[in-house]
Amino acid sequence: MDRILNQLDQFFNKQKESEQKLMFFLPLLLFGFISYYFVYPISDQALRHALSTNKNLKLEIVNTKRNNTILMSNNAQIKRTLKVAEEKLKQLRKSKEEIQKLVDRLSFLKFNLDKWGKLYNDIPSIAKKYHLTILKLDNTLSLEPNNKLIQKNMDILINVSGRFVDFIKFIHYFEAKKELVKITSIKIEKNKMLLRISIYGAKL
Repeated sequence: MDRILNQLDQFFNKQKESEQKLMFFLPLLLFGFISYYFVYPISDQALRHALSTNKNLKLEIVNTKRNNTILMSNNAQIKRTLKVAEEKLKQLRKSKEEIQKLVDRLSFLKFNLDKWGKLYNDIPSIAKKYHLTILKLDNTLSLEPNNKLIQKNMDILINVSGRFVDFIKFIHYFEAKKELVKITSIKIEKNKMLLRISIYGAKL
């Protein structure tokens, strides 16, 4: 090893000073050349990639923050809308309960065919109670659907004979009913009386 180093020293000592400088700087130039043409492009590409990645990450962070702000705003709006909707639903339920109570109180106004059919069948016994004799008894149903809230559902025609005073009491029996009963017409001939009654019902 010492021998090799000595030979190198002798070799450099024999060279001119300019040649010695050249041989000294040659490795540096070679290293610079290799660095510039091979190492620098790789480093520059890595740096550009890192800067691009950093820029994209910053942009993504900004977009994420903006989206988060929008989502928070939408969430707050949804909560306000939901609160208003819940309040309206609460009011509607309360109104529905009040309306249902009113409907229940007015349920007697709804036409009930079974109830009025029973009344129709009881008319002879009612007339007998007031000392009247049934000469003719007839009815007409009008159950065709329409858009009216109150509509006529039945007409009852009663022809009786008896005293006028008893006939007045008989009329009063129907007028005293709280349902929608209307005396449509009254016709009196001597001791014969003709009574027409209309029965209405409400759509509830």
